[in-house]
Amino acid sequence: MISISWCKNLLARNPVLNVLVLAAVFNLFCAVLVYDERGNAFDQARAAAGNLVASVSRDISRNIEIIDLTIQKVIDRVNQPGFAGLASDLQRQLLFDQVATAQYFAAIAVVDETGRLRYHSRFMDPDIINVAQNQYFTVHRDRPDVGLYISLPIKSPVGLGWGLVFSRRLSYPDGRFAGVAYVGLGLDYFIDLFRRMDLGPNGSMSLMRADRKVLVREPFNEKHLAMDMSGAELYRHYPKVRSGSFEASSSPIDGVPRLYTFTQVGDFPLTISVGRSLQDVYAAWWSRALAIGGIVLALTGAMIALALSLRREFRWRRAAHQEALHNEALFRGAMKGAGIGTALLHLDGTVFTVNSAFCRLFGFSEGEMLSKTAADLTPPDDDPPDDGPLLRGEIDVVESERRLVRKDGAEVWVLRSASLLRDEAGKPAYMIVQYQDITARREAEERLRYNATHDELTGLLNRSAFEQKLEEALAESRNTGVKHALAFVDLDRLKMINDSAGHVAGDALLRGVAGALPNYLREGDVIGRLGGDEFGIILLGCSLDDATVILEGLHTAASAIQFPWDGRSYSVGASIGVTEITPSTLSPSAVLAQADVACLTAKMAGRNRVSLYRPEQSEAVERHREIAVAAGIKLAIEEGRLRLFAQRIVACADTTQERYEVLVRMVDRDGSIVPPSVFIPAAERYDLIGAIDRWVVQEALTFIGRAGCLERDTQIHLNLSATSIGDTSFVAYVLETLEDTGVAPEILVFEITETALVSNMAVAATTVGRLREMGCQIALDDFGVGLSSFNYLRQFPVDIVKIDGSFVRNMTTNAVDRYIVKSIHQIAQELGAQTVAEFVEDQAAFELVSSLGITFAQGYAVHRPAPFEAILADHGIGADACEVCRRTPQSSSPS
Repeated sequence: MISISWCKNLLARNPVLNVLVLAAVFNLFCAVLVYDERGNAFDQARAAAGNLVASVSRDISRNIEIIDLTIQKVIDRVNQPGFAGLASDLQRQLLFDQVATAQYFAAIAVVDETGRLRYHSRFMDPDIINVAQNQYFTVHRDRPDVGLYISLPIKSPVGLGWGLVFSRRLSYPDGRFAGVAYVGLGLDYFIDLFRRMDLGPNGSMSLMRADRKVLVREPFNEKHLAMDMSGAELYRHYPKVRSGSFEASSSPIDGVPRLYTFTQVGDFPLTISVGRSLQDVYAAWWSRALAIGGIVLALTGAMIALALSLRREFRWRRAAHQEALHNEALFRGAMKGAGIGTALLHLDGTVFTVNSAFCRLFGFSEGEMLSKTAADLTPPDDDPPDDGPLLRGEIDVVESERRLVRKDGAEVWVLRSASLLRDEAGKPAYMIVQYQDITARREAEERLRYNATHDELTGLLNRSAFEQKLEEALAESRNTGVKHALAFVDLDRLKMINDSAGHVAGDALLRGVAGALPNYLREGDVIGRLGGDEFGIILLGCSLDDATVILEGLHTAASAIQFPWDGRSYSVGASIGVTEITPSTLSPSAVLAQADVACLTAKMAGRNRVSLYRPEQSEAVERHREIAVAAGIKLAIEEGRLRLFAQRIVACADTTQERYEVLVRMVDRDGSIVPPSVFIPAAERYDLIGAIDRWVVQEALTFIGRAGCLERDTQIHLNLSATSIGDTSFVAYVLETLEDTGVAPEILVFEITETALVSNMAVAATTVGRLREMGCQIALDDFGVGLSSFNYLRQFPVDIVKIDGSFVRNMTTNAVDRYIVKSIHQIAQELGAQTVAEFVEDQAAFELVSSLGITFAQGYAVHRPAPFEAILADHGIGADACEVCRRTPQSSSPS
């Protein structure tokens, strides 16, 4: 009793010992369980192998019985009176009718007392084999009492493979030895039978005679046939018992440890055994044993860790209790001197202690705060703080930014942070709440939020905030069907005021306009400064007609503005573009583009007016289309969708001379060709034509340099715009491209229009002069259209004059046009320039041009434009025959 009581006390004081005892019991239980599982695995494998052995044994026994019956039937036929007198074919049919139905029978044969064949199921020649030396023959000859004899494996001397011979003795009526009747059974029968069985990895199956020699074994190996197995562990059990199972640590054949199951084959002197690899037998058991072992180790380790943790916990709690008493005293002292307002609250939210920083923040004395709650400091329109999740233990700390009220009624923003203080048992005791003054930070954030959405100069919405309002207006229109109007207001003379009076004056004007705009609009309309001198207005719930009336009033007011500054007065005025926001409007960017186009239209129409964007009106839509085309040109250049074409210019006197004008085409994204009449005007208006010129120069010279097939007398015409003529760096670009491609400058002819020359005469003269100095020729294109065409011939030395097609097209029927063409040609000749007649569209025009002595002809009658690269690849320069002799054109030549 004393020892039991001592053990109980020991276990109660030592939790680690408790766990170790529990772990030991648990480990013992698991060891018994694992051992029992091993026995179950053995029993299951033994039962499965027993079924397998029994099945194979029955199959073999049944086949041997069939073989024995076949042999006895043959003997009975041979001994039958009169059998010897039958025809040989009939004898064979009567003897060997079993062979056709026996799949694995190698042969059925009868031999006489000398071992010579009498009958054979496969051979007719009696001398093909002699079995007198075979063991089964000598056994029957020397031992009349032997019944069915099963031989060791024999390899057929006539190519029938390995087999077993089953034989019986033939005797004369007086009992003398008369020969043997036998059936040869191929080993394929046993091998196929064994291989159909699931032996598992490293499994085996063997058939042995009573003399302990192997007849056949799987896995099959000829070396194992007839092997003596007397030393095998099998014969410690057999023939004491006919069947059974045992574990063998090693096989005498391959050394593999196995679980063997054996049985005698019927009443025959044969034993069949099946061996399953012990690794296979116990594979599943090993997996379960390792899993159980791992679980046991993990649980044991966890229990020990738990015990150690409990011991630390007990020690910690004792120390924590002492420390808590000490810390509480320190905490109260620290709270009193803290710089952040701090209050201790009961769990119901009432205050029972505050520090001096709290009193300074809110203006209350400590006595005045006792028994107050957070609701007493909260403005009437705000909800009191929710400390429920904190009290329920869902969170550890709750923080929020709140607006509270001081004793004097002033509002103060604070960061409120509340947490729980717990007692020794871990239960909530009271709350500690800290209040940090963040009023200055909140005011700064409010200023930042305002500045993020408002223009600093005017106080209006900035572009980003205005576009957000526009998205909201579009969404409202789509949801309700209501229509709005969007207007762009552009101050016409702000740049002039900035340049003459300074930006201070311009800023003052912008502030004044921003302050005056709401006076001319309705309450609720949205106004924003979009940048520079541009304002945006969204007239909510306003049709386009009503918006026009409002904006006309705004325009009138803007036109009347006289802005005084430094003793001067400036007129202002505004260009206003307006469009409608409807449910079908595609996007904010689309409606912004429409208003921008309408505003641009107002500027281009003379400024200081209101322009409406209506899809059915052509002017604003045309501007919009040009903007879209200009954007498409940028993408086409970036995406490589510009293509070079070329049109041949033929010499009227010598049609073998080679001269081509290079043309540019744009490929749309759908693969269609965009003609130059569509994209060239937009490119010129939106300053993209210079980039196109440079692209043409680069691509054309690259093609020519790569082709390497041009002769010096072959000329390539390239068109130059006013932008390129006025670009002082363009000549350097041409020179650099010529050097990179290796093309001779003498083959280039740059075509320049009168418009390009008149835009900047001085720069144009410099550019033309430098190009001619390089060796390039200059052609004056579309000559005769402008009033100053002949004046340019006097100021600019040119090599070629291209007579405008408007004169050439009708010269066969219009005498005035014919005289003009002739006069231009004669003047050009006097100045040493060659001439080109454009728009030569038929045979008659070509013949007339030739008769006038004009140097070259160009038009569909000569050649239709084709891809430039294809012309070079086809050796086209020089290979394209003049088409004037082959066909009549269907339309005018391209520009």
